[in-house]
Amino acid sequence: MLGLKIAAVFIMGAAIGVLYRIPRNVLLYASFNGTLAWLVTYSLLQAGTNIIAAIFVGSLAIGSLSEMLARALRKPATVFVIPGFIPLVPGREAFTTMQFLVEGRQLEALSMGVQTLFMAGAIAFGIFVSITVYRLSITYKLKSEFRHVDES
Repeated sequence: MLGLKIAAVFIMGAAIGVLYRIPRNVLLYASFNGTLAWLVTYSLLQAGTNIIAAIFVGSLAIGSLSEMLARALRKPATVFVIPGFIPLVPGREAFTTMQFLVEGRQLEALSMGVQTLFMAGAIAFGIFVSITVYRLSITYKLKSEFRHVDES
């Protein structure tokens, strides 16, 4: 069953990549990014981690791998981020929030809506943190290399 879920996530990432016209030569890498992020999130959820923390760690994986793939394949990181975060989007939770609102269950709608917002925020913040840390480390590494060249 897990293999089927992994295949479905990979195909979904590829479909999103085609929809957003990601170049064919990097489509598999972008789909792999989404699959890896989903696997990280799924594994943490199976281990009993809070869903918001699991999504945050999954989005850290998205940002880090996107930056590495962008450098290695000489493409913008956005090409890898977009198919990467789609499997983590809390669509079911957003639907449930709307369903509760329509049914007049405001307290449950509020609770589910807040959880949905926290999940979406975890995605955005995780990608932001990982990309920022990666770029700062690259910048620091380049500056330290230039210092060594200047000393010679």
